[in-house]
Amino acid sequence: MMKYEREIKVVIGASYGDEGKGLMTDFFCKDALDKGKKCLTVLHNGGSQRGHTVSVRDGIRHVFHHLSSGTFSCSDTFFADTFIINPMVFAEEHAELFPDTKIYCSPNCRWSTPFDMMINQIAEDSRGENRHGSCGFGIWETIVRYENGNTVSFPEFMTMSRPEKNEYLKNIRDNYLSDRLKTLGIETLSDEWLGTANNDKLIENFIADCEYFRENTITADADILERYPYIVFEGGQGLLLSQDFGENEKHTTPSYTGAENPVKMIGKLSGENHVEVCYVTRSYLTRHGAGPFDGECSKDEINPIMTDKTNIPNGYQGTLRYGRLNISKLRERIDADFAKFQGISNVRRSAAVTHLNETNGKIVTPNGYALAEDIGVGDMYCSFDEFGVGRQ
Repeated sequence: MMKYEREIKVVIGASYGDEGKGLMTDFFCKDALDKGKKCLTVLHNGGSQRGHTVSVRDGIRHVFHHLSSGTFSCSDTFFADTFIINPMVFAEEHAELFPDTKIYCSPNCRWSTPFDMMINQIAEDSRGENRHGSCGFGIWETIVRYENGNTVSFPEFMTMSRPEKNEYLKNIRDNYLSDRLKTLGIETLSDEWLGTANNDKLIENFIADCEYFRENTITADADILERYPYIVFEGGQGLLLSQDFGENEKHTTPSYTGAENPVKMIGKLSGENHVEVCYVTRSYLTRHGAGPFDGECSKDEINPIMTDKTNIPNGYQGTLRYGRLNISKLRERIDADFAKFQGISNVRRSAAVTHLNETNGKIVTPNGYALAEDIGVGDMYCSFDEFGVGRQ
């Protein structure tokens, strides 16, 4: 197998997510394209709850959930074994874009069913004012089902006959779903939810989505990274939502959002690797859903007329929350995360500040305003609109 002198970019959200990781992933993938290098984007944490926006000046704008945000820049995609696949979401997004790129999937990926999503949404509805701020994609419920041993691998499921697939999914619906809801304190369902759950068409459609997923992906393990001279690790969520951050786990995400997964994969690569770890932040803070929010303020204190086209208010996460960015705390969490790369040679760090057009080119802090370079972490990228990135 060919051994490359390889460029690796690791894109990490520095706060609560929604920082601009899709923008930076596309930027790096376009850099690979401009250099004539084959590029692979690795999705390594979370799942399809991510919403990474990429805009192109010819009018194309897409919020990526299940495909690489480098898809428009011809990057191939790899779902690492720490990524949770969702055939329903994949089929919808892939059929919309029908990308001319390769999509690889680890055979060890956990996979979500419609019933994981259903349990997630029913549970969140039942919490009323005490919602956790879930996206409703069933990520946590998929993990819980795996921990309960009620699963088979996706490749194994796809070897089943159609009657066997039906039986497997009906068992989740008729037995696991009700048992799981009872453990969450939910004894009865509304007629609407009952009708949705018991509609056999849901299972038929989901099996079709699974078949679509298999037809449009290539099973591969992490050795696939060896074939690429340019790799981008596209993280989901942000450092303040990582499963190991703080003690308020119900308001975090059940995955490592920072260095952990990329470090393990990079450490196994052959050849000479040159690694850049890019920490992304808006020029202010945002947070979806419930949970503590240090620095929270009203949107009017930042920019009363700005609008967010991606983060539309919804029934599960409510309205996007806003806050001022504490640069010293930002540096602390970047320093702590970057220290995890100490075993990797040829590694450097950078930062990207997005949405600067909304704050007159400055960072909104608790004490006034600061410049992007005040973050002070080496190379700096800045974005003043949704279309592009510039290097400071």
